[in-house]
Amino acid sequence: MKRGQFNFVWLFAILAGGAILALAIWGATQAGDTLRFQSDSEAAKSIAILTDPLQVGFADGSFGKISFQQETRINNICLGSEFGKNDISVSMKSGVGQDWNLAGGATSVHNKYIFSEEVNEGEDFFVFSKSFNFPYEVSDLIFLSSKNYCFVGAPDFVEEEILGLGIENVVLDNCSSSDENICFGGGSDCDVDVYGSCSGNCDSVFDVGKIVKSSGEMKYVGNLMYAAIFSDKEIYDCNVERLLFRTATIADIFAEKTDLMDGRDCGSNLKGDLLAWSGMLEGDVDLFSLKTVADDLDKRNERELCGLW
Repeated sequence: MKRGQFNFVWLFAILAGGAILALAIWGATQAGDTLRFQSDSEAAKSIAILTDPLQVGFADGSFGKISFQQETRINNICLGSEFGKNDISVSMKSGVGQDWNLAGGATSVHNKYIFSEEVNEGEDFFVFSKSFNFPYEVSDLIFLSSKNYCFVGAPDFVEEEILGLGIENVVLDNCSSSDENICFGGGSDCDVDVYGSCSGNCDSVFDVGKIVKSSGEMKYVGNLMYAAIFSDKEIYDCNVERLLFRTATIADIFAEKTDLMDGRDCGSNLKGDLLAWSGMLEGDVDLFSLKTVADDLDKRNERELCGLW
């Protein structure tokens, strides 16, 4: 009888100890996941802050690199509707729990246009920016990527920009097997094809054109060429929609500015054109047609005694 009681006590102790140990492990895992969520959320905020110095200002462009100490995923979700936003979230790889936990809390970026693939993975992330004028300055375009690219047959102005900005993850023509091949004018063994043409008076046959890649076909004008190269189609289309809404809003502001200029004896004849231009930017639009109108509007502004931009 006593022997049976002894065995039962030890059996109970073993079961109870195992349960306590399991609860401790579960609690540690939950605590670890909570800390990871917090750190990943902070990392997403830091990305939004780190891109601030990349605003172009008076420069032609800007380049920077964001590095993490471990394998990291940066997720970019674009939400349209008027000014819209980019939601940036981060998930870091860890040996505790699942390899990839759920991403931390997203940081909403309302005043920037971040073009990238929806999911970017690596330790080093390369970011560069170019301005977008249509025809006046609208905003800076920010391009984020973690892959290595090889530009094949790139026009001179693209080569000069890549070399001038020192973009580390882009090489010219001398491709390796790990590079994603970006072919200008088409070619063989291409991951992305870039086609272009000249719209009016321009310095390059890639003034306007289209990008063909696995996520779809994208039309571009000006520096949106880079946006289409480095973006998924869904991210690209959403950000372009946001940009055009901003372009229309600026046109309305310029139209109001003409009234102020009239009161200062420096009138402008562009108010009607600006209001018409604002209306063209709504709904389904054709970028190529808009580019023609934008170029004409810019020429008319240059001929004004007091230019609006």
